[in-house]
Amino acid sequence: MTKASLLLAFLLLCAASCSSSEAASDSDMLTVGSLFTSEAPPQEVDIRNYTILSTQVAGGGSITPEQVASLPGKGYTTIISLRFERENGVVAEMAAADAAGLTYVSIPVGGGDFTLEHAMKVSEAIQASSGHVLFHCASGGRVSAVWALTRAIDEGLTPSEAGRVAAEEGCRPIPESMVNRVMAELQAAR
Repeated sequence: MTKASLLLAFLLLCAASCSSSEAASDSDMLTVGSLFTSEAPPQEVDIRNYTILSTQVAGGGSITPEQVASLPGKGYTTIISLRFERENGVVAEMAAADAAGLTYVSIPVGGGDFTLEHAMKVSEAIQASSGHVLFHCASGGRVSAVWALTRAIDEGLTPSEAGRVAAEEGCRPIPESMVNRVMAELQAAR
């Protein structure tokens, strides 16, 4: 999807979710819906850089098949993975998710090539989930960056606000280059 068609999709979604008076005053806001639908926060999973990102979403690093098997008992219904299938343990994780009856959403991205389109897919997967979501990559760094873009879409954050989320509210500290990419992706879409 080109940046122009992605921007058009965001603007249409914003128009559909805002009243006409709000749309006129907040014309540059990108929103698609709430990522905060669950009342109780996710139960902890013992993974690297585990962080509760919202009342519905937790993020972090890689997860073992044994940990995947425990997720339904903790209220998780969905795993969103930013890891590539070729990364160590991903194939076993996918099989464990299937065996546990979890929805497994694969959105593979690298640390420097994440886009608003990836964040839109994450937002859609979260909204489609009936329970808690575990959003992860290998260490939590990619999650931190894509989560900031996802929140920007959902909440209409400015590029600088999304940059702050990426730098301060993710699973772990990420390089300045990733924070700058978050801001650049949003700036390019406006």
